[in-house]
Amino acid sequence: MSGVNSLRPPSAPRPRQRLHAFNALLLACAGLPLLLAAGEAFQDRRQVLSEAGRNIVVMLDTIHGQAEKVFQFQALALGAAEDRLRGLSNADIRMDAPAHHRFLRRLKLYANEQIGVAIFDDDGRVLVDSERFEPMERVNVSRRDYFLWHRDNRGDDPFVSGPVRSQTSDEVVFLITRRRSAEDGSFLGVAAVIVEQRSLLSYWDQAVPDQRGLVSLSLDNGTLLARRPTVALESSLRMLPQGPLSRAASADAERQVVRGVSPLDEVERLAAFRRLAGYPVRVAYGTPVDMLLAPWRRRAMAYGCFAVLTSIALSWLVLLAWRRTRQLSDLNATLENRVKERTAEIESGEARLRLLAREVDHRAKNALAVVQAMLQLTPKNDVTSYIRAVEGRVSALSRAQTLLSEDHWRSASLHALLKAELAPFVTEADGECDTRAELEGPPVLLPPNAAQPLAMVVHELATNAVKHGALSTPGGRVSISWHLTDQEDAPASALALRWKETGGPRVAGIPVERGFGSRVMATVVRGQLGGRLSQSWLPGGLVCEIEIPMLNLRKQNEPAASHAA
Repeated sequence: MSGVNSLRPPSAPRPRQRLHAFNALLLACAGLPLLLAAGEAFQDRRQVLSEAGRNIVVMLDTIHGQAEKVFQFQALALGAAEDRLRGLSNADIRMDAPAHHRFLRRLKLYANEQIGVAIFDDDGRVLVDSERFEPMERVNVSRRDYFLWHRDNRGDDPFVSGPVRSQTSDEVVFLITRRRSAEDGSFLGVAAVIVEQRSLLSYWDQAVPDQRGLVSLSLDNGTLLARRPTVALESSLRMLPQGPLSRAASADAERQVVRGVSPLDEVERLAAFRRLAGYPVRVAYGTPVDMLLAPWRRRAMAYGCFAVLTSIALSWLVLLAWRRTRQLSDLNATLENRVKERTAEIESGEARLRLLAREVDHRAKNALAVVQAMLQLTPKNDVTSYIRAVEGRVSALSRAQTLLSEDHWRSASLHALLKAELAPFVTEADGECDTRAELEGPPVLLPPNAAQPLAMVVHELATNAVKHGALSTPGGRVSISWHLTDQEDAPASALALRWKETGGPRVAGIPVERGFGSRVMATVVRGQLGGRLSQSWLPGGLVCEIEIPMLNLRKQNEPAASHAA
């Protein structure tokens, strides 16, 4: 390493310094176009909102002028009706009701059918109106807010009511009313001009074709007279105090554009309001912010795409230059890495050899110990039987070894182990296993320290079945079933295996003397595997039940594996 470093010129910058300079240059190339695009988009957005504010004020003035004309005309119509009826009592008006109706009808026609005029007596009943020759007797307005206000307040001041449902047409209307008084000042009733909301909405649809634009007419106390987009307007509905237009009205910010979310429809708008001269009424106009910013968003997207492409191009050029300058450093680093990798490979190879040596030693000792125990325990009374027994048990051990070696001594399939152990004792027909032996159970993988002993147990059971049990006669059958059981300390921690023989010679009962195979099975299951063994000599055949704690066997196998690692 020192030799390589000594070849670097003294004045050359160090790799870390060059990396910092490259990172700064790359950040500038990637960030500068994006920063410029963001600045341009921000300035464009400010201009869009500023222009929208000016347009909102212009449109507000137009709508305000129309609303003032409507109210002025209503005041003229109301004044004309009062002049005609001045000095007349309610009885006089009823006597000449047809003539008064024709006069009020002409007023309505003059207003293009957009208003209605009605005269009410001191009980709230209709004396005469512009709609019907004979007034409807069921109509009574004695409980309306405008009637109660005029009854309790002297003077000629007009009153603008909130929206109500008409008792004759069921349309939503609001009224401009005045008190009718006798010469002595007593209350005679109310003269009212009736305005339908739909007449205002129709004009607004013509003046502001975009249905997303907000137009509203409301009283100073917040009661809505008409609104577009429409909402369910009743006499009790008011604009919520937290609304942006209500706050602007409280601050007397007339013709000033405010921004906020409407509490009625949850739409964010730019909006402004103006009051009508002589009436406690204000008109408002607004435009959704999303609609105003939609063209700006498209332009901002174009700015962003251009900035991203520019940043990518500049960054690619910087990266290309950086790769050229790093060639010598990369060659040096590659050489050092190869030396380190070769050293690591040598050390790893030596570790693997040591591991394999310990593993071979461990497996060989286990196999020799099993063979030694098997030779010592096998009866030696008859040489031929002794040889046959040893060969069978060694074969069972070998088959288990083969299954374990196929999975690199990690585990062995229980189904494969049982099939291998039963193969020498069960005939095959047409390449398929004879139905005299049935295997049924879920997939189970046995650890090495359980596979070999269990193979010996199954071998002893199969040998006994061939000699004395179900497999000793042509019609005999053996069924082996197994499943995993839950224990208190852990789920699925025990293997329960059941060996059942049927169709063989009739079993007289429990044997007087236990054979060598039974002793081997008891020693292996209880002593070596730490499990439980139960044998039942039923008349139909032997039933053997084995339960092996798999979790304990895995724990016993872990120390050897960790030691080998």
